[in-house]
Amino acid sequence: MKRTALTVALGLLGLISGNSLAQAQAVYPEKPLQLIVPFPPGGASDVVARIIGGELETRLGKPVIIMNRPGGGTTIAAKEVARSAPDGYTVFFSSNSSFTLPAAVKESVPYDAAKDFEPLGQVGKITLALVTYKDNPIKDVAALVTEAKANPDKLSLASFGVATVSHFAGELFKSAAGIKMVHLPYKGSAPAMNDLIGKHIQYHVDTVIAVKPQIEAGTVKVLAVFSAKRTPFLPDVPTLAELGYGNIDFASWGAVVAPKGLPPAVRDKLTATLEDTINSPSVAERFAKVGFEPGFARYSDWAGAIGKETAEMKDIAQKAGIKEE
Repeated sequence: MKRTALTVALGLLGLISGNSLAQAQAVYPEKPLQLIVPFPPGGASDVVARIIGGELETRLGKPVIIMNRPGGGTTIAAKEVARSAPDGYTVFFSSNSSFTLPAAVKESVPYDAAKDFEPLGQVGKITLALVTYKDNPIKDVAALVTEAKANPDKLSLASFGVATVSHFAGELFKSAAGIKMVHLPYKGSAPAMNDLIGKHIQYHVDTVIAVKPQIEAGTVKVLAVFSAKRTPFLPDVPTLAELGYGNIDFASWGAVVAPKGLPPAVRDKLTATLEDTINSPSVAERFAKVGFEPGFARYSDWAGAIGKETAEMKDIAQKAGIKEE
């Protein structure tokens, strides 16, 4: 009789505990969330992150606080997120700048991109473009390649930083075209663009977000984009593939992740909310104003995708001699 009573009591206790856990997960979130961004305020990624954060806040019913953590080539912020509690209150918006490029050029990275994060979804990309100053007499890629072959290392090709997507894209172009150009790394997009406009440098690889305002101002000319197909933001600009320079499809893609170990119910809620956000027409309209191409995708194999791209980036880095600063 006592054994039966004990069994019933334990069963009730388990039922109560299970219900309590379910209720706790059902009411998530109970407090504000932090959206960590590994770039300074005002940049392209920061603008996109703030749009996403504001929409998540509306949909989740809790504040989403943007926390800018620049430095270390984005690794400082990524390390902070990787070591945060996997409770759904810390999420991270970043790109290949955090997840594949550091491991391609650094001897050690303070986190494992393939194992330390829980992917919530890829949210879109920022297309990269090859640009020159407006009245450059060399007006297209064919003429640029001809000049570069005739005079190796005479022309300059700038990037917005060593081992950034801009640097990698430039090396991809030089390799595909079989040319040599002097790499001029800058500390950010703005100073590089200013020097291009001032004709202190000849060519530069930057994002469509940075390039578009300069096109409208009439200060630069876009020669080509690094995507598989033309970007809707510059529909008249050809791709490098169209021009015959390899099957180059290289962009700054963005993803939202959380620390590894996120409870499945919390992960599913965040992923569904993020998907609704990215697929919203009003959000797409806001993204269009800054040149971000939305496109939500769930990762069926995050570790595999990160491993594959990291290996590809390592190959580019080794051939081009790209090393950490």
